[in-house]
Amino acid sequence: MAYFTYHDAVELLIISSYGGAQDAEQRDIRTAIQRAYSEVATLRDWWWYHTHYRIVTSPPYSTGTISTSGTAVTLTGGTWPSWAATGGYLKVGEEIVRVATRSSDTALVLDSNLTFKDDLTDESYTLYRNVYALPSDFRNLDEPSNEYNTSMGCYISQDAAMKLDRIAPTTGDPFHWAIVKDPDSNGWAIKTYGYPDAEETIDFTYRRTPRALRYSGHESVARAGTIARTGSAVTGTNTTFTSAMVGSVLRVGDTTNLPGPLESLTPWVSESLITAYSSATSITAPSGTIASTTKYIVTDPVDVAPHMVQAVKSCSEYWLARIRGVKPDDAYSMYQRDLMLAFEQEQLAPLSGRNQSVTSDYGWTSPLLDDRGT
Repeated sequence: MAYFTYHDAVELLIISSYGGAQDAEQRDIRTAIQRAYSEVATLRDWWWYHTHYRIVTSPPYSTGTISTSGTAVTLTGGTWPSWAATGGYLKVGEEIVRVATRSSDTALVLDSNLTFKDDLTDESYTLYRNVYALPSDFRNLDEPSNEYNTSMGCYISQDAAMKLDRIAPTTGDPFHWAIVKDPDSNGWAIKTYGYPDAEETIDFTYRRTPRALRYSGHESVARAGTIARTGSAVTGTNTTFTSAMVGSVLRVGDTTNLPGPLESLTPWVSESLITAYSSATSITAPSGTIASTTKYIVTDPVDVAPHMVQAVKSCSEYWLARIRGVKPDDAYSMYQRDLMLAFEQEQLAPLSGRNQSVTSDYGWTSPLLDDRGT
């Protein structure tokens, strides 16, 4: 199946707004596409964005003793684990403090707010971890499960998680969970209660954000020079490939013409995803045949399911009409029509002819169900 790309979307708006080739550079066209892409992708939890993720928990650590001076912690008789400053907490008696930095194998720095009341000398301790970063493209998740249960307790608020962790910290299989701002990155994290006492896995499905659009293929960096191929290795002459192009689509034309959309007079000859970057003149993009001096473009795929494509196209036209103040109401009506069709196909295609319930047999054999689930 051919990719629907940023290049295709720009060319569509050039045509629908009766523009010329120079319009590929216009910011309003690109802005309309970016807004439409974001809007359609986040209107609902599309099946396209559901994915599986696994967290491996860290067992607690308590070897040696610690001494503190303000926020500085020194370990004697042990080596701090590498994860100590990534969701790590120190517990001494009934006091729990948060680790901010792992300075060395024997030195930690505590959070200046969540620190011990008094300095300590040669105290026994427990270092545990109950905060785990979620993927950078995380939006929301379904109920997690550990290795032994289909569910992992209950979702609780950040406030409840803080109070339970402070008043009644416990170890063992995680019982409850909360979603919190990741203290160590600009993203989200899952916080468990209680903290795991061994290395185990926590699995869940989540909704991801779509891949960002960077290259439309009209930029000079995305079409400079010519290319040739040996197997999956693509070698450029006077090209300016970048590492940000990994995951983008390499579209190949011929020795005379740049590759256009399929409906153009010079449609692309082949296309493939760029899987690796080596240098400004060397990338990896499996499949396809390329002559020694072939013209090309690099463009980003629009990360939507096939049945969502038309909704993105008409939403882009609506946003361009809105930005330019040219009959946005008419464009909006067409966008709503195409969006409704996408909603209907979302209901029918992924689950057609399948049982939509999960039957738990608790170790017993259950009879097979027919396609209607009866």
